[in-house]
Amino acid sequence: IAFQDYDIIGAILHSPFVGFSNFVKVFSNPKMFVAIKNTLIYSGMQLFLGTPFPIMLALLLNEINSKSFKKVTQTISYLPHFLSWVSVVGILSTFFETYGTYNDILVKIFGAAFERKNILMDSKYFVHIIFWSNIWKGIGWSSIIYLSAISGIDQSMYEAAAIDGCSRFKRAIYITIPSIAPTILILFIMSMGNLVTSNFEQVYGFQNLYTQEATETINTLVFRMGIQGGEYSLSTAFSL
Repeated sequence: IAFQDYDIIGAILHSPFVGFSNFVKVFSNPKMFVAIKNTLIYSGMQLFLGTPFPIMLALLLNEINSKSFKKVTQTISYLPHFLSWVSVVGILSTFFETYGTYNDILVKIFGAAFERKNILMDSKYFVHIIFWSNIWKGIGWSSIIYLSAISGIDQSMYEAAAIDGCSRFKRAIYITIPSIAPTILILFIMSMGNLVTSNFEQVYGFQNLYTQEATETINTLVFRMGIQGGEYSLSTAFSL
């Protein structure tokens, strides 16, 4: 399809072959470079800056002595994972709206002189919304595998360190983290495959008329060109 002038009626067998003309159009489209840049930024931030968060949560949960409190905390941290991105977008849209909870809190802090605004309508906040909403939704679920790795550490090492006078912080630094380092590395390498992709539902859900132009990613641009615009050959070439 990427090498054809694809016709949805004639399908692949009856659509004319046009060679690389679709690719020429793709690389002549200024939106492509914006989409690639945004995709790398959103995915790169999640990969390089987001990885430590579930590790830190797993370390903190491991230090909780009360089993009942630990179970409640784990359950609360897991719950956002089971929400759809449509639900998360709806929750945050309500939270950040001009007369929503976010602005109400700031008005109480800074007084009536504070100018209310919906930060979802400003593209400069978009990357922060994408990053932190991803952290909030996935941190609990992502910490499960690190907790599993921690549970496999030989407890005698902790006992020996405690006898030698190591604090809980030093035990975490010198025993826990080195012991789960192979797991961290493997998961990081596996996550590298997502560097040129973005979460379509999340990005598309948070986009609006005020931010769309500056926040396009590969997935959203392909959707607009191919599904909404009917340019199947062009969007397939772009996706490829």
